Amino acid sequence: MQPALNVSTDGQKKTAQPRKRVPFSFILAGIAILGAMIYLVYANTQSSAVYYLTVPELHHCADCVARSVRVSGIVEKNTIKRNDQTQSVSFSITDSNQTLPVTYSGVVPDIFKPGVQVVVEGHYTGSGPFEAQTLLAKCPSKFQSATPTAK
Repeated sequence: MQPALNVSTDGQKKTAQPRKRVPFSFILAGIAILGAMIYLVYANTQSSAVYYLTVPELHHCADCVARSVRVSGIVEKNTIKRNDQTQSVSFSITDSNQTLPVTYSGVVPDIFKPGVQVVVEGHYTGSGPFEAQTLLAKCPSKFQSATPTAK
C-alpha cells in the first residue's frame, strides 16, 4: 500500500506522516514515577514537621508525648542554673501565667538571659522538665517604634 499523497498549492508533493503514538506502558510508567515522587515529598514533610505550641497548649496536649514540639515563652528571672562541666542549662519559661521547666545541653545563645523570649524544640514526657534539643533566643527588634516622652 502506498502512502497518501498531498499536493500543496505550490505544486510539490508531500507525503502524510502517520501520527506517532506513545506506548501505553510509557504512560503507566510516568504515572507510577509521578505518584512515587508525590508520596516521597509527602512522607518527608510529615516526618520532619514540628508543631509549634504555647506553654498552656503543651500542658493540655494529650498526644505531644509521641512527637517533637516547639514551645515559645519568656525566660523567668532567677530560674537559670548553668552546669559548665556538662555544658547544660536549666531554666523555666512562662507564657499566659503558666510555667514550664526546661533542660538543655549545648551551646547557649549570647543573648540568652532572663526576660528574653525563647523557642525550645524537643520532647515533653508530661512530667518533669521539657528536654530541649534546640534553644533559640529571639532578638529584640531594632525597628520598634519609639515611644514619645512628655517634656
